Amino acid sequence: MKTHGHRFSVLLFLCSTLALFPFLSPEKPWAAPPPSVSGPASKPAEPQAVSEDPLGRSTPYGTVLGFIRAAEREDYQRASRYLEGRQSAKKKEELAALLKVVLDRGVSLDLSQLSKRTEGNQDSSLPPNTENVGVAKYGNESLDILLRRVQPKGAPPIWLFSSETLLAIPDAAEQLDISESERIWPKSFRETRFLSVPLSQWIGTPLFISLLLVFSWLLTRGLFRVLRPFCLRLIRDLSEAEVAQVSRPVMFLIFALLVRIVAPLSSSILYRIFWVGIGTVLVILALTWFLIRLTSLVRWLSILRLRQTGRLNRIALAELFTWLVKGLWVIACLLLILHQAGVNLTAAVTGLGIGGIAIAFAAQKTIENLFGTAMVISDQPIRIGDFCKVGDITGTVERIGLRSTRIRTLDRTLVTIPNGQLAAMSLENFAHREKFLFRHKFGLRFETTAHQLRQVLAEVRRMMSEHPRVETSTHRTRFVRLGDFSLDLEVFAYVMTPDFLVFLETQEDLLIRVMDIIEASGTSFAFPSQTTYLVTDAGIDAEKRKEAIRKVRE
Repeated sequence: MKTHGHRFSVLLFLCSTLALFPFLSPEKPWAAPPPSVSGPASKPAEPQAVSEDPLGRSTPYGTVLGFIRAAEREDYQRASRYLEGRQSAKKKEELAALLKVVLDRGVSLDLSQLSKRTEGNQDSSLPPNTENVGVAKYGNESLDILLRRVQPKGAPPIWLFSSETLLAIPDAAEQLDISESERIWPKSFRETRFLSVPLSQWIGTPLFISLLLVFSWLLTRGLFRVLRPFCLRLIRDLSEAEVAQVSRPVMFLIFALLVRIVAPLSSSILYRIFWVGIGTVLVILALTWFLIRLTSLVRWLSILRLRQTGRLNRIALAELFTWLVKGLWVIACLLLILHQAGVNLTAAVTGLGIGGIAIAFAAQKTIENLFGTAMVISDQPIRIGDFCKVGDITGTVERIGLRSTRIRTLDRTLVTIPNGQLAAMSLENFAHREKFLFRHKFGLRFETTAHQLRQVLAEVRRMMSEHPRVETSTHRTRFVRLGDFSLDLEVFAYVMTPDFLVFLETQEDLLIRVMDIIEASGTSFAFPSQTTYLVTDAGIDAEKRKEAIRKVRE
Protein backbone atom coordinates (compact mmCIF):
# COMPACT_ATOMS: atom_id res chain seq x y z
CA MET A 1 0.00 0.00 0.00
CA LYS A 2 2.82 2.41 0.84
CA THR A 3 4.52 1.71 -2.48
CA HIS A 4 1.37 2.49 -4.44
CA GLY A 5 0.85 5.66 -2.40
CA HIS A 6 4.38 6.83 -3.14
CA ARG A 7 3.97 6.21 -6.86
CA PHE A 8 0.67 8.04 -6.91
CA SER A 9 2.21 11.02 -5.11
CA VAL A 10 4.94 11.23 -7.76
CA LEU A 11 2.33 11.02 -10.51
CA LEU A 12 0.30 13.75 -8.82
CA PHE A 13 3.33 16.07 -8.69
CA LEU A 14 4.25 15.49 -12.34
CA CYS A 15 0.71 15.93 -13.63
CA SER A 16 0.13 19.06 -11.53
CA THR A 17 3.35 20.57 -12.86
CA LEU A 18 2.24 19.76 -16.41
CA ALA A 19 -1.17 21.36 -15.88
CA LEU A 20 0.44 24.52 -14.45
CA PHE A 21 2.97 24.78 -17.26
CA PRO A 22 1.47 28.07 -18.53
CA PHE A 23 2.19 29.71 -15.16
CA LEU A 24 5.71 28.28 -14.82
CA SER A 25 6.82 29.04 -18.37
CA PRO A 26 8.94 32.07 -19.36
CA GLU A 27 7.53 35.47 -20.19
CA LYS A 28 7.11 34.62 -23.88
CA PRO A 29 4.33 32.06 -23.79
CA TRP A 30 3.39 29.74 -26.58
CA ALA A 31 5.40 31.19 -29.43
CA ALA A 32 3.98 30.09 -32.74
CA PRO A 33 6.20 27.81 -34.86
CA PRO A 34 7.78 29.39 -37.92
CA PRO A 35 5.87 28.72 -41.14
CA SER A 36 7.42 26.35 -43.64
CA VAL A 37 8.93 27.88 -46.78
CA SER A 38 8.86 25.95 -50.02
CA GLY A 39 11.22 26.65 -52.87
CA PRO A 40 12.18 25.12 -56.22
CA ALA A 41 13.09 21.45 -56.26
CA SER A 42 16.63 22.23 -57.34
CA LYS A 43 17.16 24.69 -54.51
CA PRO A 44 16.79 23.70 -50.85
CA ALA A 45 14.36 25.72 -48.74
CA GLU A 46 15.92 28.31 -46.49
CA PRO A 47 14.30 28.87 -43.10
CA GLN A 48 12.96 32.37 -42.44
CA ALA A 49 13.38 34.06 -39.12
CA VAL A 50 10.00 34.90 -37.58
CA SER A 51 9.83 38.08 -35.49
CA GLU A 52 8.38 37.42 -32.07
CA ASP A 53 6.96 40.02 -29.75
CA PRO A 54 9.18 40.25 -26.63
CA LEU A 55 6.10 40.65 -24.39
CA GLY A 56 4.30 37.62 -25.81
CA ARG A 57 1.53 39.70 -27.43
CA SER A 58 1.52 37.66 -30.66
CA THR A 59 -1.53 35.64 -29.50
CA PRO A 60 -4.62 36.47 -27.39
CA TYR A 61 -3.48 33.91 -24.83
CA GLY A 62 -0.04 35.50 -24.51
CA THR A 63 -1.47 39.01 -24.18
CA VAL A 64 -3.89 38.12 -21.36
CA LEU A 65 -1.38 35.99 -19.48
CA GLY A 66 1.38 38.57 -19.85
CA PHE A 67 -0.86 41.38 -18.58
CA ILE A 68 -2.04 39.31 -15.57
CA ARG A 69 1.55 38.47 -14.62
CA ALA A 70 2.73 42.03 -14.85
CA ALA A 71 -0.29 43.41 -12.98
CA GLU A 72 0.02 40.80 -10.24
CA ARG A 73 3.58 42.01 -9.60
CA GLU A 74 2.19 45.57 -9.62
CA ASP A 75 4.44 46.35 -12.58
CA TYR A 76 1.84 48.61 -14.17
CA GLN A 77 4.41 50.23 -16.43
CA ARG A 78 4.88 46.89 -18.16
CA ALA A 79 1.18 46.04 -17.90
CA SER A 80 0.29 49.31 -19.70
CA ARG A 81 2.08 48.06 -22.79
CA TYR A 82 -0.75 45.50 -23.26
CA LEU A 83 -3.32 48.31 -23.65
CA GLU A 84 -4.42 49.97 -26.88
CA GLY A 85 -4.61 53.77 -27.15
CA ARG A 86 -2.46 56.86 -27.24
CA GLN A 87 -2.96 58.10 -23.69
CA SER A 88 -0.08 59.26 -21.59
CA ALA A 89 2.07 56.69 -19.81
CA LYS A 90 0.63 57.65 -16.40
CA LYS A 91 -2.94 57.39 -17.67
CA LYS A 92 -2.30 53.96 -19.17
CA GLU A 93 -0.76 52.77 -15.90
CA GLU A 94 -3.89 53.90 -14.07
CA LEU A 95 -6.05 52.07 -16.62
CA ALA A 96 -3.92 48.95 -16.19
CA ALA A 97 -4.50 49.03 -12.43
CA LEU A 98 -8.24 49.50 -12.92
CA LEU A 99 -8.34 46.71 -15.52
CA LYS A 100 -6.72 44.38 -12.98
CA VAL A 101 -9.46 45.31 -10.48
CA VAL A 102 -12.14 44.48 -13.03
CA LEU A 103 -10.50 41.18 -13.96
CA ASP A 104 -10.07 40.25 -10.28
CA ARG A 105 -13.58 41.11 -9.12
CA GLY A 106 -15.90 40.80 -12.09
CA VAL A 107 -14.57 38.34 -14.71
CA SER A 108 -14.64 34.55 -14.68
CA LEU A 109 -11.77 33.77 -17.01
CA ASP A 110 -10.74 30.42 -18.50
CA LEU A 111 -7.29 30.70 -20.07
CA SER A 112 -7.65 27.36 -21.86
CA GLN A 113 -10.42 28.87 -24.02
CA LEU A 114 -8.18 31.65 -25.34
CA SER A 115 -6.59 31.15 -28.72
CA LYS A 116 -2.87 30.44 -28.95
CA ARG A 117 -2.80 31.23 -32.66
CA THR A 118 -1.60 34.53 -34.06
CA GLU A 119 -4.83 35.06 -36.01
CA GLY A 120 -7.07 34.31 -33.00
CA ASN A 121 -10.34 32.37 -33.02
CA GLN A 122 -11.81 34.34 -35.95
CA ASP A 123 -15.30 34.21 -34.47
CA SER A 124 -17.82 35.31 -37.08
CA SER A 125 -19.95 37.10 -34.44
CA LEU A 126 -17.13 39.56 -33.72
CA PRO A 127 -15.48 42.13 -36.02
CA PRO A 128 -12.29 41.01 -37.77
CA ASN A 129 -9.14 40.81 -35.63
CA THR A 130 -11.17 40.92 -32.41
CA GLU A 131 -11.14 38.42 -29.54
CA ASN A 132 -13.54 38.19 -26.58
CA VAL A 133 -11.72 37.48 -23.30
CA GLY A 134 -14.75 37.43 -21.01
CA VAL A 135 -17.63 39.41 -19.59
CA ALA A 136 -17.33 41.62 -16.49
CA LYS A 137 -20.59 41.82 -14.53
CA TYR A 138 -21.25 44.63 -12.06
CA GLY A 139 -24.71 45.45 -10.77
CA ASN A 140 -27.20 45.12 -13.61
CA GLU A 141 -24.63 45.92 -16.27
CA SER A 142 -21.98 43.92 -18.11
CA LEU A 143 -18.85 44.73 -20.06
CA ASP A 144 -17.23 42.62 -22.76
CA ILE A 145 -13.45 42.48 -22.32
CA LEU A 146 -12.17 42.59 -25.90
CA LEU A 147 -8.76 42.29 -27.54
CA ARG A 148 -7.87 43.84 -30.88
CA ARG A 149 -5.11 42.86 -33.25
CA VAL A 150 -3.09 45.90 -34.33
CA GLN A 151 -0.14 46.41 -36.65
CA PRO A 152 2.67 48.57 -35.16
CA LYS A 153 5.03 50.24 -37.57
CA GLY A 154 7.97 48.03 -38.50
CA ALA A 155 6.80 45.15 -36.24
CA PRO A 156 4.58 42.11 -36.56
CA PRO A 157 0.88 42.29 -35.52
CA ILE A 158 0.15 42.12 -31.79
CA TRP A 159 -2.97 41.75 -29.63
CA LEU A 160 -3.93 44.52 -27.17
CA PHE A 161 -6.88 45.25 -24.88
CA SER A 162 -9.16 47.35 -27.08
CA SER A 163 -9.66 51.06 -26.52
CA GLU A 164 -13.47 50.58 -26.35
CA THR A 165 -13.05 48.24 -23.40
CA LEU A 166 -10.66 50.64 -21.67
CA LEU A 167 -13.17 53.51 -21.94
CA ALA A 168 -15.66 51.59 -19.76
CA ILE A 169 -13.10 50.20 -17.32
CA PRO A 170 -13.09 53.18 -14.82
CA ASP A 171 -16.87 53.05 -14.39
CA ALA A 172 -16.86 49.26 -13.99
CA ALA A 173 -14.00 49.35 -11.46
CA GLU A 174 -15.82 51.98 -9.41
CA GLN A 175 -18.97 49.88 -9.12
CA LEU A 176 -17.17 46.60 -8.35
CA ASP A 177 -16.62 46.03 -4.64
CA ILE A 178 -14.08 43.73 -3.00
CA SER A 179 -15.12 40.08 -2.60
CA GLU A 180 -16.19 38.44 0.64
CA SER A 181 -12.92 36.50 0.74
CA GLU A 182 -11.04 39.85 0.84
CA ARG A 183 -13.29 41.43 3.47
CA ILE A 184 -12.18 38.97 6.18
CA TRP A 185 -8.60 40.27 5.92
CA PRO A 186 -7.43 43.62 7.23
CA LYS A 187 -6.24 46.10 4.65
CA SER A 188 -2.66 45.79 5.85
CA PHE A 189 -2.70 42.04 5.12
CA ARG A 190 -4.03 42.64 1.61
CA GLU A 191 -1.49 45.35 0.76
CA THR A 192 1.62 43.88 2.40
CA ARG A 193 3.47 41.64 -0.05
CA PHE A 194 6.22 39.05 0.28
CA LEU A 195 7.84 37.77 -2.93
CA SER A 196 5.14 39.67 -4.87
CA VAL A 197 2.40 37.69 -3.07
CA PRO A 198 0.01 39.39 -0.62
CA LEU A 199 0.37 38.37 2.99
CA SER A 200 -3.28 37.33 3.01
CA GLN A 201 -2.48 34.71 0.36
CA TRP A 202 0.47 33.34 2.36
CA ILE A 203 -1.74 32.88 5.40
CA GLY A 204 -4.99 32.01 3.66
CA THR A 205 -3.73 29.28 1.33
CA PRO A 206 -2.47 26.83 4.03
CA LEU A 207 -5.53 27.60 6.14
CA PHE A 208 -7.79 27.08 3.13
CA ILE A 209 -6.21 23.71 2.29
CA SER A 210 -6.27 22.55 5.92
CA LEU A 211 -9.96 23.36 6.32
CA LEU A 212 -10.83 21.56 3.08
CA LEU A 213 -8.84 18.48 4.15
CA VAL A 214 -10.57 18.34 7.54
CA PHE A 215 -13.99 18.82 5.96
CA SER A 216 -13.22 16.14 3.33
CA TRP A 217 -12.14 13.69 6.04
CA LEU A 218 -15.29 14.32 8.09
CA LEU A 219 -17.53 14.05 5.04
CA THR A 220 -15.85 10.81 3.90
CA ARG A 221 -16.09 9.27 7.34
CA GLY A 222 -19.77 10.14 7.64
CA LEU A 223 -20.46 8.88 4.12
CA PHE A 224 -18.80 5.51 4.76
CA ARG A 225 -20.44 5.18 8.16
CA VAL A 226 -23.78 5.27 6.34
CA LEU A 227 -22.84 3.24 3.24
CA ARG A 228 -20.60 0.56 4.81
CA PRO A 229 -23.42 -1.58 6.35
CA PHE A 230 -25.41 -1.34 3.12
CA CYS A 231 -22.41 -2.44 1.02
CA LEU A 232 -21.59 -5.32 3.37
CA ARG A 233 -25.19 -6.57 3.20
CA LEU A 234 -25.36 -6.15 -0.56
CA ILE A 235 -22.04 -7.93 -1.21
CA ARG A 236 -21.60 -10.64 1.39
CA ASP A 237 -18.03 -11.49 0.38
CA LEU A 238 -16.95 -7.88 0.89
CA SER A 239 -14.70 -7.30 3.91
CA GLU A 240 -13.98 -4.21 6.01
CA ALA A 241 -10.43 -4.05 4.63
CA GLU A 242 -11.62 -3.92 1.03
CA VAL A 243 -14.10 -1.13 1.83
CA ALA A 244 -11.35 0.83 3.61
CA GLN A 245 -9.15 0.71 0.50
CA VAL A 246 -11.78 2.68 -1.44
CA SER A 247 -12.19 5.32 1.28
CA ARG A 248 -8.86 7.06 0.55
CA PRO A 249 -9.54 7.83 -3.13
CA VAL A 250 -13.08 8.89 -2.20
CA MET A 251 -11.69 11.35 0.35
CA PHE A 252 -9.20 12.65 -2.19
CA LEU A 253 -11.99 13.02 -4.77
CA ILE A 254 -14.15 15.00 -2.32
CA PHE A 255 -11.18 17.26 -1.51
CA ALA A 256 -10.48 17.84 -5.22
CA LEU A 257 -14.12 18.70 -5.91
CA LEU A 258 -14.14 21.16 -3.01
CA VAL A 259 -10.96 22.82 -4.32
CA ARG A 260 -12.54 23.09 -7.77
CA ILE A 261 -15.75 24.57 -6.33
CA VAL A 262 -14.13 27.06 -3.94
CA ALA A 263 -11.31 28.12 -6.31
CA PRO A 264 -13.41 30.72 -8.24
CA LEU A 265 -13.89 32.61 -4.95
CA SER A 266 -10.25 33.71 -4.90
CA SER A 267 -9.73 37.47 -4.84
CA SER A 268 -7.03 37.49 -7.54
CA ILE A 269 -7.65 36.36 -11.10
CA LEU A 270 -4.18 34.82 -11.32
CA TYR A 271 -4.71 32.73 -8.21
CA ARG A 272 -8.26 31.97 -9.33
CA ILE A 273 -6.93 30.55 -12.60
CA PHE A 274 -4.15 28.77 -10.71
CA TRP A 275 -6.48 27.05 -8.23
CA VAL A 276 -9.09 26.22 -10.87
CA GLY A 277 -6.34 24.45 -12.85
CA ILE A 278 -5.10 22.70 -9.71
CA GLY A 279 -8.65 21.65 -8.81
CA THR A 280 -9.33 20.28 -12.28
CA VAL A 281 -6.14 18.22 -12.29
CA LEU A 282 -6.85 16.94 -8.77
CA VAL A 283 -10.36 15.88 -9.81
CA ILE A 284 -8.95 13.97 -12.80
CA LEU A 285 -6.30 12.26 -10.66
CA ALA A 286 -8.72 11.47 -7.84
CA LEU A 287 -11.29 10.02 -10.22
CA THR A 288 -8.59 7.90 -11.87
CA TRP A 289 -7.36 6.66 -8.49
CA PHE A 290 -10.94 5.81 -7.46
CA LEU A 291 -11.62 3.92 -10.71
CA ILE A 292 -8.36 1.95 -10.36
CA ARG A 293 -9.24 0.98 -6.76
CA LEU A 294 -12.78 0.11 -7.83
CA THR A 295 -11.41 -2.07 -10.65
CA SER A 296 -9.12 -3.86 -8.16
CA LEU A 297 -12.11 -4.44 -5.87
CA VAL A 298 -14.15 -5.93 -8.73
CA ARG A 299 -11.16 -8.13 -9.63
CA TRP A 300 -10.89 -9.37 -6.04
CA LEU A 301 -14.59 -10.25 -5.92
CA SER A 302 -14.45 -11.92 -9.35
CA ILE A 303 -11.49 -14.11 -8.40
CA LEU A 304 -13.20 -15.03 -5.11
CA ARG A 305 -16.34 -16.12 -6.97
CA LEU A 306 -14.30 -18.07 -9.52
CA ARG A 307 -12.52 -19.95 -6.73
CA GLN A 308 -15.81 -20.70 -5.02
CA THR A 309 -17.34 -22.08 -8.23
CA GLY A 310 -14.19 -24.00 -9.20
CA ARG A 311 -13.58 -22.07 -12.43
CA LEU A 312 -9.91 -21.53 -11.70
CA ASN A 313 -9.00 -21.38 -15.38
CA ARG A 314 -10.73 -17.99 -15.69
CA ILE A 315 -8.64 -16.33 -12.98
CA ALA A 316 -5.90 -15.39 -15.45
CA LEU A 317 -8.55 -13.92 -17.78
CA ALA A 318 -9.87 -11.77 -14.92
CA GLU A 319 -6.34 -10.55 -14.17
CA LEU A 320 -5.68 -9.74 -17.84
CA PHE A 321 -8.96 -7.83 -18.15
CA THR A 322 -8.18 -5.92 -14.93
CA TRP A 323 -4.73 -4.98 -16.23
CA LEU A 324 -6.20 -3.68 -19.50
CA VAL A 325 -8.92 -1.66 -17.76
CA LYS A 326 -6.40 -0.04 -15.40
CA GLY A 327 -4.23 0.85 -18.37
CA LEU A 328 -7.21 2.51 -20.05
CA TRP A 329 -7.90 4.58 -16.92
CA VAL A 330 -4.28 5.78 -16.79
CA ILE A 331 -4.22 6.66 -20.50
CA ALA A 332 -7.51 8.56 -20.21
CA CYS A 333 -6.12 10.43 -17.20
CA LEU A 334 -2.98 11.47 -19.09
CA LEU A 335 -4.99 12.64 -22.12
CA LEU A 336 -7.33 14.72 -19.95
CA ILE A 337 -4.40 16.34 -18.14
CA LEU A 338 -2.68 17.10 -21.46
CA HIS A 339 -5.91 18.69 -22.67
CA GLN A 340 -6.07 20.74 -19.47
CA ALA A 341 -2.48 21.87 -20.08
CA GLY A 342 -3.46 23.11 -23.54
CA VAL A 343 -1.64 20.40 -25.49
CA ASN A 344 -3.06 19.45 -28.88
CA LEU A 345 -4.58 16.01 -28.31
CA THR A 346 -4.22 15.04 -31.97
CA ALA A 347 -0.45 15.46 -31.71
CA ALA A 348 -0.47 13.76 -28.29
CA VAL A 349 -2.36 10.72 -29.62
CA THR A 350 -0.01 10.56 -32.60
CA GLY A 351 2.94 10.67 -30.22
CA LEU A 352 1.39 7.93 -28.11
CA GLY A 353 0.94 5.83 -31.26
CA ILE A 354 4.59 6.24 -32.23
CA GLY A 355 5.64 5.61 -28.65
CA GLY A 356 3.43 2.52 -28.58
CA ILE A 357 5.17 1.14 -31.66
CA ALA A 358 8.56 1.75 -30.06
CA ILE A 359 7.43 0.09 -26.84
CA ALA A 360 6.02 -2.83 -28.82
CA PHE A 361 9.40 -3.41 -30.48
CA ALA A 362 11.20 -3.11 -27.15
CA ALA A 363 8.78 -5.44 -25.35
CA GLN A 364 8.25 -8.13 -27.97
CA LYS A 365 8.60 -10.98 -25.49
CA THR A 366 6.17 -9.38 -23.05
CA ILE A 367 3.56 -8.86 -25.77
CA GLU A 368 4.18 -12.41 -27.03
CA ASN A 369 3.50 -13.71 -23.52
CA LEU A 370 0.30 -11.63 -23.28
CA PHE A 371 -0.98 -13.10 -26.54
CA GLY A 372 0.10 -16.52 -25.30
CA THR A 373 -1.94 -15.92 -22.15
CA ALA A 374 -4.98 -15.04 -24.26
CA MET A 375 -4.60 -18.25 -26.30
CA VAL A 376 -4.07 -20.43 -23.23
CA ILE A 377 -7.15 -18.93 -21.56
CA SER A 378 -9.35 -19.11 -24.67
CA ASP A 379 -8.36 -22.67 -25.74
CA GLN A 380 -8.13 -23.93 -22.12
CA PRO A 381 -5.68 -26.78 -22.80
CA ILE A 382 -4.81 -26.73 -19.09
CA ARG A 383 -6.41 -25.42 -15.93
CA ILE A 384 -5.18 -24.71 -12.45
CA GLY A 385 -4.87 -28.04 -10.60
CA ASP A 386 -4.46 -30.17 -13.76
CA PHE A 387 -1.78 -32.84 -13.87
CA CYS A 388 -0.07 -32.53 -17.25
CA LYS A 389 3.09 -32.99 -19.26
CA VAL A 390 4.55 -29.94 -21.05
CA GLY A 391 7.52 -30.92 -23.16
CA ASP A 392 9.77 -32.86 -20.77
CA ILE A 393 8.13 -31.38 -17.67
CA THR A 394 5.49 -33.34 -15.77
CA GLY A 395 3.59 -31.86 -12.85
CA THR A 396 0.54 -30.02 -11.53
CA VAL A 397 -0.45 -26.55 -12.74
CA GLU A 398 -0.39 -24.15 -9.79
CA ARG A 399 -0.90 -20.76 -11.44
CA ILE A 400 -1.66 -19.28 -14.86
CA GLY A 401 -0.52 -15.65 -14.78
CA LEU A 402 -0.35 -12.80 -17.26
CA ARG A 403 3.24 -13.58 -18.24
CA SER A 404 3.90 -17.19 -17.28
CA THR A 405 2.49 -20.47 -15.99
CA ARG A 406 3.87 -22.26 -12.92
CA ILE A 407 4.00 -26.06 -12.70
CA ARG A 408 4.83 -28.04 -9.56
CA THR A 409 6.79 -31.14 -10.61
CA LEU A 410 6.76 -34.57 -8.96
CA ASP A 411 10.07 -33.66 -7.29
CA ARG A 412 8.22 -30.68 -5.72
CA THR A 413 10.24 -28.14 -7.70
CA LEU A 414 8.48 -25.15 -9.28
CA VAL A 415 8.96 -24.63 -13.03
CA THR A 416 7.94 -21.32 -14.64
CA ILE A 417 7.13 -21.43 -18.37
CA PRO A 418 6.45 -18.19 -20.33
CA ASN A 419 2.98 -18.31 -21.84
CA GLY A 420 4.36 -17.43 -25.27
CA GLN A 421 6.39 -20.65 -25.23
CA LEU A 422 3.58 -22.63 -23.60
CA ALA A 423 1.20 -21.79 -26.45
CA ALA A 424 3.67 -23.29 -28.95
CA MET A 425 4.70 -26.40 -26.96
CA SER A 426 3.31 -29.94 -27.12
CA LEU A 427 1.04 -30.37 -24.09
CA GLU A 428 -0.45 -33.58 -22.66
CA ASN A 429 -3.17 -33.12 -20.06
CA PHE A 430 -3.81 -36.16 -17.85
CA ALA A 431 -6.55 -34.49 -15.81
CA HIS A 432 -9.14 -34.57 -18.61
CA ARG A 433 -9.19 -38.38 -18.95
CA GLU A 434 -12.61 -39.96 -18.44
CA LYS A 435 -11.09 -43.50 -18.11
CA PHE A 436 -7.69 -45.14 -17.61
CA LEU A 437 -6.02 -47.83 -19.70
CA PHE A 438 -5.24 -51.14 -17.96
CA ARG A 439 -2.72 -52.99 -20.16
CA HIS A 440 -0.37 -55.62 -18.76
CA LYS A 441 1.53 -58.65 -20.07
CA PHE A 442 2.03 -61.82 -18.04
CA GLY A 443 4.63 -64.51 -18.84
CA LEU A 444 3.90 -68.14 -17.86
CA ARG A 445 6.49 -70.89 -17.60
CA PHE A 446 7.13 -73.09 -20.66
CA GLU A 447 6.16 -76.09 -18.56
CA THR A 448 2.56 -74.81 -18.63
CA THR A 449 0.34 -77.23 -20.56
CA ALA A 450 -2.19 -76.16 -23.19
CA HIS A 451 -5.02 -77.17 -20.85
CA GLN A 452 -3.65 -74.97 -18.07
CA LEU A 453 -3.19 -72.06 -20.51
CA ARG A 454 -6.82 -72.36 -21.70
CA GLN A 455 -7.99 -72.40 -18.08
CA VAL A 456 -5.99 -69.24 -17.22
CA LEU A 457 -7.36 -67.38 -20.28
CA ALA A 458 -10.96 -68.38 -19.53
CA GLU A 459 -10.79 -67.39 -15.85
CA VAL A 460 -9.11 -64.02 -16.55
CA ARG A 461 -11.72 -63.21 -19.22
CA ARG A 462 -14.55 -64.08 -16.87
CA MET A 463 -13.04 -62.08 -14.02
CA MET A 464 -12.54 -58.97 -16.21
CA SER A 465 -16.05 -59.18 -17.66
CA GLU A 466 -17.65 -59.37 -14.22
CA HIS A 467 -15.65 -56.54 -12.64
CA PRO A 468 -17.90 -53.44 -12.13
CA ARG A 469 -15.23 -50.87 -13.09
CA VAL A 470 -13.94 -52.53 -16.27
CA GLU A 471 -15.34 -51.48 -19.66
CA THR A 472 -16.54 -54.78 -21.12
CA SER A 473 -16.78 -53.60 -24.74
CA THR A 474 -13.05 -52.82 -24.98
CA HIS A 475 -11.72 -55.71 -22.88
CA ARG A 476 -9.58 -58.45 -24.43
CA THR A 477 -7.32 -61.15 -22.95
CA ARG A 478 -5.11 -63.04 -25.49
CA PHE A 479 -2.21 -65.42 -25.74
CA VAL A 480 0.02 -63.19 -27.89
CA ARG A 481 3.31 -65.03 -28.42
CA LEU A 482 5.89 -67.65 -27.47
CA GLY A 483 8.58 -65.62 -25.85
CA ASP A 484 12.24 -66.45 -25.30
CA PHE A 485 11.57 -67.83 -21.87
CA SER A 486 7.79 -67.51 -21.34
CA LEU A 487 4.30 -67.92 -22.75
CA ASP A 488 3.07 -64.29 -23.01
CA LEU A 489 -0.51 -63.27 -22.21
CA GLU A 490 -1.82 -59.69 -22.66
CA VAL A 491 -4.75 -58.16 -20.76
CA PHE A 492 -6.18 -54.96 -22.36
CA ALA A 493 -9.12 -53.03 -20.83
CA TYR A 494 -10.28 -49.55 -19.75
CA VAL A 495 -11.09 -48.78 -16.12
CA MET A 496 -14.17 -46.55 -15.96
CA THR A 497 -13.10 -43.77 -13.58
CA PRO A 498 -11.61 -40.25 -14.03
CA ASP A 499 -9.93 -40.41 -10.60
CA PHE A 500 -6.32 -41.55 -10.68
CA LEU A 501 -6.42 -42.84 -7.09
CA VAL A 502 -9.49 -44.95 -7.87
CA PHE A 503 -7.70 -46.33 -10.93
CA LEU A 504 -4.69 -47.33 -8.82
CA GLU A 505 -7.00 -49.11 -6.39
CA THR A 506 -8.79 -50.96 -9.23
CA GLN A 507 -5.52 -51.86 -10.95
CA GLU A 508 -4.19 -53.32 -7.72
CA ASP A 509 -7.33 -55.45 -7.30
CA LEU A 510 -7.15 -56.75 -10.90
CA LEU A 511 -3.47 -57.69 -10.66
CA ILE A 512 -4.00 -59.62 -7.42
CA ARG A 513 -6.93 -61.52 -8.96
CA VAL A 514 -4.80 -62.47 -11.99
CA MET A 515 -2.13 -63.81 -9.63
CA ASP A 516 -4.77 -65.90 -7.82
CA ILE A 517 -6.02 -67.35 -11.13
CA ILE A 518 -2.52 -68.31 -12.31
CA GLU A 519 -1.71 -69.89 -8.95
CA ALA A 520 -5.03 -71.85 -8.92
CA SER A 521 -4.33 -73.28 -12.39
CA GLY A 522 -1.15 -75.05 -11.16
CA THR A 523 1.35 -72.97 -13.12
CA SER A 524 3.38 -69.87 -12.24
CA PHE A 525 5.05 -66.81 -13.65
CA ALA A 526 8.15 -67.30 -15.77
CA PHE A 527 11.50 -65.81 -14.86
CA PRO A 528 14.26 -64.92 -17.35
CA SER A 529 16.07 -68.29 -17.60
CA GLN A 530 17.91 -70.68 -19.93
CA THR A 531 17.55 -74.52 -19.94
CA THR A 532 20.53 -76.72 -20.89
CA TYR A 533 19.95 -80.37 -21.96
CA LEU A 534 22.88 -82.94 -21.64
CA VAL A 535 22.61 -86.04 -23.96
CA THR A 536 24.98 -88.72 -25.37
CA ASP A 537 25.64 -88.33 -29.17
CA ALA A 538 24.99 -91.60 -31.08
CA GLY A 539 26.46 -90.33 -34.37
CA ILE A 540 25.02 -90.79 -37.88
CA ASP A 541 23.16 -94.04 -38.83
CA ALA A 542 25.21 -95.67 -41.72
CA GLU A 543 22.24 -97.56 -43.20
CA LYS A 544 20.02 -94.49 -43.36
CA ARG A 545 22.92 -92.56 -44.93
CA LYS A 546 23.30 -95.06 -47.78
CA GLU A 547 19.54 -95.10 -48.35
CA ALA A 548 19.46 -91.29 -48.66
CA ILE A 549 22.33 -91.24 -51.19
CA ARG A 550 20.59 -93.86 -53.32
CA LYS A 551 17.36 -91.92 -53.43
CA VAL A 552 19.21 -88.76 -54.46
CA ARG A 553 20.91 -90.59 -57.37
CA GLU A 554 17.63 -91.99 -58.62
